[in-house]
Amino acid sequence: TASVLEPTSIYSALILHEDEVTVLRSRKQKQRKKNLKSLMMTRALVFLTKPLW
Repeated sequence: TASVLEPTSIYSALILHEDEVTVLRSRKQKQRKKNLKSLMMTRALVFLTKPLW
């Protein structure tokens, strides 16, 4: 049973690692979107506060 359990535990560890990578990737994508929105808002505010003449 030890020879069966070892590959099974390795496989389980790989699946858990893949899930963690997916979660981290998702968080990074959300952060990038948030940063982009923040940058766009900053540019809009700078544009709107400039004098037009």
